[in-house]
Amino acid sequence: MDIAAKQAELDAVTWYHEFDFGNGLRTHTHCHHIEQHRRVWAFVKAQLDRVDFRGKSVLDIGSWDGYWSFHAEKRGARAVLASDDLGQNWSAGRGIHLAKELLGSSVEIDQNLSVYDLPSRGQKFDVILFLGVYYHLHDPFYALAQIRHCCHKDTVVVIDGPIGQYLGAGAHYDFPNHGCEWLPSESAMRQLLEATYFTEPAVAHDTSPTDQPGRVGWRWRLQMARAALSGSRAAMSAKLTEALLPSRRTVFVCRPHEGEVTLHHYRPPFGLHAYDPRFRDATARRAA
Repeated sequence: MDIAAKQAELDAVTWYHEFDFGNGLRTHTHCHHIEQHRRVWAFVKAQLDRVDFRGKSVLDIGSWDGYWSFHAEKRGARAVLASDDLGQNWSAGRGIHLAKELLGSSVEIDQNLSVYDLPSRGQKFDVILFLGVYYHLHDPFYALAQIRHCCHKDTVVVIDGPIGQYLGAGAHYDFPNHGCEWLPSESAMRQLLEATYFTEPAVAHDTSPTDQPGRVGWRWRLQMARAALSGSRAAMSAKLTEALLPSRRTVFVCRPHEGEVTLHHYRPPFGLHAYDPRFRDATARRAA
């Protein structure tokens, strides 16, 4: 292998994660605030280390460059589907294929599979990874419903993202902020999981030192001024959210639930009634 030529090929890719492929071959992330991202990746890895991947089928939703897909495979997963929607991705999607080649991986890649269309594959999985995705969605309830349809009774679902610290039981929508279009409180996220027929989750918060989100210091003021001068309303909105709605990274681990969910007084949407005997049995009687 021509190392220099292969490194040039790596350098031509817009990478999110950092890979070390050996022989001096490394990726260079295009992320801003790289130390913050490294802390997040270390936190997520520590939580995944508690998941048994051995012999399991795994779905990695929003896999991007496949970092966690390859991690699951390395941990002994029998089969991994790395799914993504290139229409919702600032990378051209080449990275995961190049990483697969260099790692000698058997991960299956589907880059035309939206989280909203997951059941179209007709598959159920032992472990589902939903990492760094929900806060970019316009309809997280519908997305979680589709994930529920990809579960069998023993599936483990691992969800990662920011949780707003001062939102009470609510959630904050900010569609112009492409760093975080939807920010839930922990209470709101728990309700959403219950409403989409998942068990009470085990929750882990990242307690590593941060850059003190929410503190309006001189760096924040400078960045806000730059955003204002550039006329970028999205950037201004993101900086305001950072100051007024500080968050902390959180991982939820849950399993599918089947039974009554008191949050639903009427039949739930998106096919979720199939998991609740009150509505499932009533539907069957009507059909008969």
